[in-house]
Amino acid sequence: MSPPEGIFLYLPFPYWAVFVLVLYRHDLSRLFHPFKDDGSPIKWWSVLNHMGLLGTGKAARPRSIRGVLPYLALFAVSAVVSLSWTFRLFPPSYYYLIIVQGISAIILAASTIQYLGQPPRRPYVDVLRYPRPGSRIRHLDKARHHGRENEPSREPQETQK
Repeated sequence: MSPPEGIFLYLPFPYWAVFVLVLYRHDLSRLFHPFKDDGSPIKWWSVLNHMGLLGTGKAARPRSIRGVLPYLALFAVSAVVSLSWTFRLFPPSYYYLIIVQGISAIILAASTIQYLGQPPRRPYVDVLRYPRPGSRIRHLDKARHHGRENEPSREPQETQK
């Protein structure tokens, strides 16, 4: 077995890379600059401690395992799915291995989406493909006829004495 065959049959990373590139194809800069505004308590603690605004009792670093726990859980699930061929649950044919690695890559892509945020939409997706008249213009003649029926008559009313 050649090394590329082994990589594509036993590792989910090539499939994960393809999924991420397809999902973020409209804004690939998010992959190169994945930084976002992070106002978590750990960052606040780091800044306040650096500025010397925390007392000695509050200088203990807060726990950061909660921020990493979902990513670790998704990575563990992906690893178990990826290595399920070792449990001999299915025949070791190449198409079963590719399907299992694809499922594992989908789980890794879900973790990536959780970290980077929702994939961007296609540019100008809110623009219609064909020019269509707006709803107000389309129903303008109906409104004219409807408005004439409901208008009060302009005849002078008799005044009662």
